[in-house]
Amino acid sequence: MMFRARRPAALVLPLAAVTEVAGVICLIAGATIGWFIVAAPIATLLVTGLLLRPTLELTRDGLVQRQYPFTSLTRWDVIDHFGIVRTGNRVVLGYRLVPGIPPPRRQPAAALLRAADAPYDGGYFADSLAGSPDVILATVQRYLQDATLRDSLPSARG
Repeated sequence: MMFRARRPAALVLPLAAVTEVAGVICLIAGATIGWFIVAAPIATLLVTGLLLRPTLELTRDGLVQRQYPFTSLTRWDVIDHFGIVRTGNRVVLGYRLVPGIPPPRRQPAAALLRAADAPYDGGYFADSLAGSPDVILATVQRYLQDATLRDSLPSARG
């Protein structure tokens, strides 16, 4: 099961449209650089939308967060529980680790949770994932509580 990041269409698409118009104007004016200006937003949207799009994957081994160039795995057996935290203008799917497990070192959501004095060790930005944070929370809690359900998930891949 995978939760993909939302596409920032409200910001990206208008900027891409303006760039496309500028490229067409350059082409009409006879400037060959217009071809590159027209191609740039299309190539950028394809690369960021297909290759570099962050995901949160539920696997048999645990939760895998993929955000180019990093991938982190948090194993099911080290997670105690999950919760939703609103910190400033962000909504974070936080997790509490079992006692004795050190918290993640390089994780932006964990740093935000520590700054907000939230009772969680790490987390994922739930507001940037496609889907309702409450639905995502219910899904990960269901998989955390049911080991037989986790067995139906694919293994984490590198």
